[in-house]
Amino acid sequence: MREALGGSAGGVEPPPPTRPWEDALALLTRDPDPEPLTQGAPVALVVERVQAPVHTWGRERAPRLRLRPTRRTQAGHWAKKYSWGELLQRDSYTAAGAREGHRRAVSALYALHEAHTGMRRHTYGSGGDVHVDALGPSIWLALRRVRDAGVALIASEAGDEVELLDDAVEVVLDVTAVDEGLRLRPSIAGAGPDAGEVQLVGEPAHGVVWVESGDDGERLRLAPFGAELTPDLGELAAGRDIVVPGADVERFVTIYLPRLRERVTVISSDDSVDLTLPEPPQLHVRVRRDGHGVLLDLGFAYTAGGHTHVVGADEQGSLPRDRRAERALLEGLEALADLPGARIRSPHGWRLRSPMRLHGPAAVLALTEVVPRLDDDPRCIVVVDDDVSSFEELDAEPEVSLHPASEDGGSDWLDLHVRVTVGDVEVPFEPLFAALVAGDEIMQLATGEWFRLDHPVLDDLRALIEEARALVEPEAGEVRLSRYQVDLFDELAAIADVEVEREHAWRSGVETLREIDSRPVPEAPASLQATLRPYQLEGYHWLSTLWDAGLGGVLADDMGLGKTVQTLALLARAHEAGELDRPVLVVAPTSVVGTWASEAAKFVPDLVVRTLPHTHRRRGESVAEAVDGAHLVVTSYAVLRIDAAEFAEVDWRGVILDEAQFVKNDRSKTHQALRRLSPPFVLAVTGTPLENSLMDLWSLFALAAPGLYPRRDRFGDLYRKPIESGEQPELLDRLRRRIRPLMLRRTKEEVAIDLPPKQIQVLPVELSSTHRRIYDRHLQRERKRVLGLLDDPDANRVAILASLTRLRQLSLDPGLVDDEHRGQGISAKLDVLVEHLGELAVEGHRALVFSQFTGFLAIVRERLEGEGISTSYLDGATTDRASVIDAFKQGEQTAFLISLKAGGVGLTLTEADYVFVLDPWWNPAAEAQAIDRAHRIGQDKPVMVYRLVSTGTIEDKVVELQERKRDLFQRVVDDGGALSGAITSADIRALLDPSD
Repeated sequence: MREALGGSAGGVEPPPPTRPWEDALALLTRDPDPEPLTQGAPVALVVERVQAPVHTWGRERAPRLRLRPTRRTQAGHWAKKYSWGELLQRDSYTAAGAREGHRRAVSALYALHEAHTGMRRHTYGSGGDVHVDALGPSIWLALRRVRDAGVALIASEAGDEVELLDDAVEVVLDVTAVDEGLRLRPSIAGAGPDAGEVQLVGEPAHGVVWVESGDDGERLRLAPFGAELTPDLGELAAGRDIVVPGADVERFVTIYLPRLRERVTVISSDDSVDLTLPEPPQLHVRVRRDGHGVLLDLGFAYTAGGHTHVVGADEQGSLPRDRRAERALLEGLEALADLPGARIRSPHGWRLRSPMRLHGPAAVLALTEVVPRLDDDPRCIVVVDDDVSSFEELDAEPEVSLHPASEDGGSDWLDLHVRVTVGDVEVPFEPLFAALVAGDEIMQLATGEWFRLDHPVLDDLRALIEEARALVEPEAGEVRLSRYQVDLFDELAAIADVEVEREHAWRSGVETLREIDSRPVPEAPASLQATLRPYQLEGYHWLSTLWDAGLGGVLADDMGLGKTVQTLALLARAHEAGELDRPVLVVAPTSVVGTWASEAAKFVPDLVVRTLPHTHRRRGESVAEAVDGAHLVVTSYAVLRIDAAEFAEVDWRGVILDEAQFVKNDRSKTHQALRRLSPPFVLAVTGTPLENSLMDLWSLFALAAPGLYPRRDRFGDLYRKPIESGEQPELLDRLRRRIRPLMLRRTKEEVAIDLPPKQIQVLPVELSSTHRRIYDRHLQRERKRVLGLLDDPDANRVAILASLTRLRQLSLDPGLVDDEHRGQGISAKLDVLVEHLGELAVEGHRALVFSQFTGFLAIVRERLEGEGISTSYLDGATTDRASVIDAFKQGEQTAFLISLKAGGVGLTLTEADYVFVLDPWWNPAAEAQAIDRAHRIGQDKPVMVYRLVSTGTIEDKVVELQERKRDLFQRVVDDGGALSGAITSADIRALLDPSD
């Protein structure tokens, strides 16, 4: 039974245990003891409007709303003398007698006053002031709590009631039509019709107070605003009526009214004003005539209440425009993107530029494409003035023709007038070409007519005329073609009706060079004491054609194919024809001057040859005196540079530049001295017309064919930059076509089929542990130094090359850089060389050994002599060069040690059939020249080439760089391979990168 009733005596269940969170909240949620709160004298707050004292600067302040406490006396009246201190100080007699519930509520309000003023309780006085306007929006909640606690709100000790409204009020703007236009009257929604003057409370205003009359008399009323008023809105609410004149009503309704409605409630109490919601702004475009062009006024159209008002794009001031809607409109109008400059990007988004004056293609584009698209867009309003004329399109195919522009163009230049017609209309050339170069889609004529430029014939014309104009600045409508531009003339003729019919020396030279392949190859001159091979006869034929046409060129045959004998054959022919009435000058490296003299004496003994190996100071006679009666004069580049003025005084029949790569720097004094000579025929002879970049080619043709590409900067812009960067590889074909008639290039693999094979092998050489440790230590130091200099590689060029050179020397022998290791014999590369040369000596072979560093060659020479291996030696300091070379040719020395600079040109050493290159150089042409000292005409044994490369050093990177430069040469000169450029900062970083 006990279990059935709940298991407790008497059947009563025990109360459930309380939870911890309930215990924590128990004191806060229990009902208070009503007795202490209702005992004692009632308390009231007196709410009174008082005049604020005049500001120090003389400005009158608005009346203030003050609160002060009072309490009911024993006589039943409200005490006239009662202070905050008497109410709030608990130890005072009067405070102890006040009703506790009232005192707590008023004390909480006073705490808000303390928070705003920083006043502390110990500063209570008998006359402290608490102002509603100074306490912010929080005062209204505090007042409601005071009222709800039973504290009376009275206007004075007489007991006049003060009403505190629970509902918030707001500012309302009443817009009504009056005779003058519109009247804007601000009012407070919530204040009755019998309300007197409404006073704002607070700055900025957060409430209002007014006196309202009724049947029972006047009553003071208080109310808060739903949201704190901004200063400008407060000014409006406190201000007087505003009258908008009739002339400005449309502007107010469309521009100001929509923005006012976003800030304040707007009504029309008599419905005299249409308050329909406004439409989003539209783009407004007015098209006006401006001569042969148009003027576009751009702005925004605002429409509201049946009124539309246009705001100009550049209209400034405090207009309440909807900037966000305007920017969104501009962002979404795609047609504006085809009107360049109409939209301007600002930090806040798009904005308009207006007015826009458009002429030519821009005007046509605007009227024919952009304006119609905008007119079809409902987001736009387009207004076109009646006097704006329409432009007529010419839709006939363009035709191009060339005509002689002058009676006498001279032998160097042909002046051509380019004439372009579209239907029956002739198009002025200069503005047409400017439009083509600018990439315009259309062109407008002065008559207003226009035509499209997207025709293939005009595209071809643009490319060709742009290149021709790069040569010289022409007269209006004219193009000047150099006698060297055979291919360019052909391309112009292919797209135009050519009417250049008069006989002209320029045309004769062009035709001669164009027809060279169809002419029979002549026999060699009778006076030439040599038998020319078939390809040498073809070279002689090509040289003779250039000579007859008065054109220069570049003989760029591979090394060892007999460029010298081909050139001497030309001079023999000219001598037999009586055309050497003036001497021909041969300029060559110093080491080759004697070779030219001996070759000339051997192959063309009928020519009077003079050599000028020294300057006029050492000779004791002028150049003119020294060459008198000579047919052929041979000098060095150094002597030419020093005696430039004297050489320029001689009337040369022609100039031949041997090893012309020596003058690839067009800014050098030697190059400038050669350009001062101005002979009728210039031949550049070189097996390496391009070593580092395409500017090498330009430098050669600037001397041999000065009318082909006379402007260095334009050549760089038109060819070098786009080709070497890989952006426009198609330009490479055009470059080849331009230079092909003026450059003859044959390789040994193509023509010298009887030449024995040449095999090149890279021989890796591992450094010893000691050598590796020394190299790595220096590498870190030099790498840090060079990388710090690469921010300005041009200014630090010497220092950078010095560091790279030290690393290359360290790869050979540490003793070349560090005296501490000199003579220690720790060069692994030298050990490998000695081993190979020892075997060759036994087998009867002979070798050429090349290095750029004479210091290393001296070490090699000493080591070989110690090993019993016989040597010959040649570097730039060798005084009797010819006898040293002849001694090797006639002797039996196993090795000929040669510095790369001294032996890279002018040598034929077919007695050797092995070549050792001890240190790779980043210019592969220099190595190729050295190797071909042995692999050339006259060699009857296979040639074996060893390139010794120290692994894990800068030499590995140099070999990689060589391959890139070799590719550049092959692609431009030999029509193959990939493309690279000159040595750059990136190349230098790669050379020093230990991770590759």
